Amino acid sequence: MAFHTWRFGVFLVIVLAMFWLVSKNRSRRTALLLCASYFFYGSWNIWFLGLIVFSTILDFFCGRWIAEANSPGNKKRALLASLFGNLGLLCYFKYSKWGSEVLQPLLGDGPLQEGILAAVWTDVVPVGISFYTFQTLSYTIDIYRGKLKPARNFWDFALFVAYFPQLVAGPIVRAVKFLPQLEIKPRFDRGRLHDGLYRIGTGLVKKALIADILAQYLVDPVFTSPGEYTMLAHLIAMVAFSFQIYFDFSGYSDIAIGAARLFGFDLDENFMTPFKSLGMREFWRRWHISLSSWVRDYVYFPLGGSRGGEWKVATNVMITMITIGLWHGASSLWLIYGLLQGGAMCAERYLERRRGGTPFPTTLPRKALAWVLTFSFVTLTCLFIRATSMDQIVAVLTDFGPSTDLAIWGYLALAASFLTHFQPDRLEAAFKRGVLGLPTPVLGLLLGVVTGIMIAVMSHSTAFIYFQF
Repeated sequence: MAFHTWRFGVFLVIVLAMFWLVSKNRSRRTALLLCASYFFYGSWNIWFLGLIVFSTILDFFCGRWIAEANSPGNKKRALLASLFGNLGLLCYFKYSKWGSEVLQPLLGDGPLQEGILAAVWTDVVPVGISFYTFQTLSYTIDIYRGKLKPARNFWDFALFVAYFPQLVAGPIVRAVKFLPQLEIKPRFDRGRLHDGLYRIGTGLVKKALIADILAQYLVDPVFTSPGEYTMLAHLIAMVAFSFQIYFDFSGYSDIAIGAARLFGFDLDENFMTPFKSLGMREFWRRWHISLSSWVRDYVYFPLGGSRGGEWKVATNVMITMITIGLWHGASSLWLIYGLLQGGAMCAERYLERRRGGTPFPTTLPRKALAWVLTFSFVTLTCLFIRATSMDQIVAVLTDFGPSTDLAIWGYLALAASFLTHFQPDRLEAAFKRGVLGLPTPVLGLLLGVVTGIMIAVMSHSTAFIYFQF
């Protein structure tokens, strides 16, 4: 039940109507949203509901165990139970197949190899498992650190884990921000309604009218048959994919934030125009913010962060970025992606230290150069996200042909990508104010028109890219 389908639209309207009918009763609205969330997740694969229920039960009781422990040793054992239980499931479903393939040349033919391969019983990765695993882990870790008290009851915690707007592809929500919102009685507010509809409409436009068109007319043709297209077409396709994945994922986040707002919940922003960045450290403060901040708080800082010598800090950065890479997927390509991101950030830090701590872009020409280098690096490393093998990456970089025949619709979508992403903030804010100021029926009609246009052009609609993570 993807966000950009009519099924989700019907589902959202029905759940919204039922929610506001019972909104005055805390237990009923919690129960309704939990049932709706389980139904939503079960629509992907009903058997995977068991995994999310297991994680919910495990971390609810581990959280209580940590809070009630009478010794540091018991607290640590409870935390380890949560870590091993959640990461064990994640590693089995997401990484065991890759691990067996990596080990296969070392094992050779024989019973040991057959036994290991037989243990990997499925190629299917449960939808959203990386997202809700990190989400539940932040709950137990925050209780262990004394930053959070256990959930008021099991059902509140279950809703935190499974809340459907952000369940499948984020933003990754933390209990310290979500659970207190359950105590607030929702109030039907015109401003919140308009903002939610605006974010949903924005997300649909990003997904269907930009990301999918870029994929259909620029990215997929070149990556499918790289030997048929010129070097210029290859460069255009690489740039187009950078914008495709941004508009695809930020579009999902917009819909998630907007849908949650209609129920009275506020989710954190996940993107802040990342392609305006002048360096890779800035890029990761703007891109997939809920993940980068999670890894910063629960991996980078515990390792020591920026404390210590240069080699120690560099090691911390590399481990953190490798974690981000492998969080996305179990493959050598994702490992290389993490290594490249970490290496770039270490290089930035080294050069900044060589200049006495002065940031590189201090003048307009240097800022322009920093932007070009950053955007080029992001575009180049996006190859490791789009490609399915190193051979395909090599082909995109070296295997050129005579054709430049790429459809005009792709170029129009690419132009729209640049214009919307790099427009001045004040222009975007003025446009949003104008839309939000429309009468509610007009805004609803506008959203209907956007939906109609989206349906009309959805002949090549694709699943959200981040569903695979």
